[in-house]
Amino acid sequence: MIYEERPAPAGLEAAVARLWYLEMPRVRAFEKILPLPYVHLIFNLSDPYLVHDRAGVATQVDDAFVSGIQSEYLVIASPPTIRHVGAELRAGGLGLLTDAPGGSVAGAVVPAATVMAGAGDLARALRAAAGPDQALDLLTAAMAQRGAGWVADPVVEATLAAVHDDARLQLGATAARAGVSHRTLVTRFRRAAGVTPREYAQIWRFHRFVTALQHQPLPPDWAALAPEAGYYDQPHVVRAFRRFSGWTPTEYLRRVEAFGPDAAGFVPLDEVPGP
Repeated sequence: MIYEERPAPAGLEAAVARLWYLEMPRVRAFEKILPLPYVHLIFNLSDPYLVHDRAGVATQVDDAFVSGIQSEYLVIASPPTIRHVGAELRAGGLGLLTDAPGGSVAGAVVPAATVMAGAGDLARALRAAAGPDQALDLLTAAMAQRGAGWVADPVVEATLAAVHDDARLQLGATAARAGVSHRTLVTRFRRAAGVTPREYAQIWRFHRFVTALQHQPLPPDWAALAPEAGYYDQPHVVRAFRRFSGWTPTEYLRRVEAFGPDAAGFVPLDEVPGP
């Protein structure tokens, strides 16, 4: 396995969470990707990926693609050797790639060329890169160039800060602190991220809970973990797991125990789940 990670280019920390290069054999033929509060720009340097819908129908995705913030899990068929370079963008960072509203990619996996000018040229340069370091150098330079003059929306940033502080979002109070109306806050956030602030808060809360589970002895203390993550009680946790993963918490943990902490958000599967 080869994994290298880079921080955001200077000045783009509000837009970019990380850049990375990954090369490894797949663990299983399929993978369930749980919802993440990020947009992903991926340049695939291996064989094609397939995305399976809820009916099990597979669609091949382009070598360069953008996966928006998802409110449901994705099921993909990975190539035998996974080799790609990518950028993880924060909810307010999609503007680095496109002037189109965030809804153009939310809940979808779309060809990068449809939302990002120059994606094809960058993909060709990355495929010709000599190795991980050169690929990351190219992607870092491209992101820095695109970010020249980029300014974060202060209303979006204020909303993200409020959610990250407490996922039980109080929209009225957040809008008042940002100096805008409730409607303006929702409109600007949805345009940037493609989801509403409340949808983002639900995804963020689930992601934070799953991340916390990786550092807990098993079985976890559900009664203690639930309120820390912003859930009211264990039934609230169960509903969130069924919605975002398609499993109960116990079923999910059984799979993570089998494959290790790296499977927390990317769960290996032997077959596509039934409809």
